[in-house]
Amino acid sequence: MIPVALSMDVVFGDIVPVRHEVQELVLWRDEEGMVHGWEDRCPHRGVRLSLGFIRNNRLACLYHGWQFDHEGRCRAIPSHPSLNPPSTIRTENFRVEEKAGLIWIALRNDAKRPLVPPAEGAWHGVRSLAIRATLAALREALVLETGQWRVSSDRLLAVHSPEEEITMVHMAVSDASARVKAAEWLLDLRDSMEEIRC
Repeated sequence: MIPVALSMDVVFGDIVPVRHEVQELVLWRDEEGMVHGWEDRCPHRGVRLSLGFIRNNRLACLYHGWQFDHEGRCRAIPSHPSLNPPSTIRTENFRVEEKAGLIWIALRNDAKRPLVPPAEGAWHGVRSLAIRATLAALREALVLETGQWRVSSDRLLAVHSPEEEITMVHMAVSDASARVKAAEWLLDLRDSMEEIRC
């Protein structure tokens, strides 16, 4: 699975666009607290669902207001209020798990990646930070031999690549009081990787 966001950054009512390589995704949290991850494209006209809004505990497309339930199935078309949309009208959705303060998503080509990190207990999101460096360079710097994450004592570092020369680093800590120090460390990592000391 790919780490794509911090849990604390996806709250009910917010719609969060994320990207991994060429795959554009949208994350949203329903009233029950479940996070959903879909392709960021309305099946009707292809408009980005991340531009939409939450209505009736459904993600609605901004363009024509088509509403999709937690399974990604279209449940309402405002221009045809009496129509029961066919079950074939649906978004492409992906398996999502929340663990260790992060949101992990399984994409189509994820068969060889570990499913979730071995981080048990309560974890607290610190921040997500884009770094102008390749995924390979970040893996080397963070000593990530394989996979997308590493647990090092009280820190969880997870990476994914939204585009070729950019890597997102997501960080969580086991001790909430260590958030500020961990955030400073992450900024120092970015500065050293980008070679821009302020």
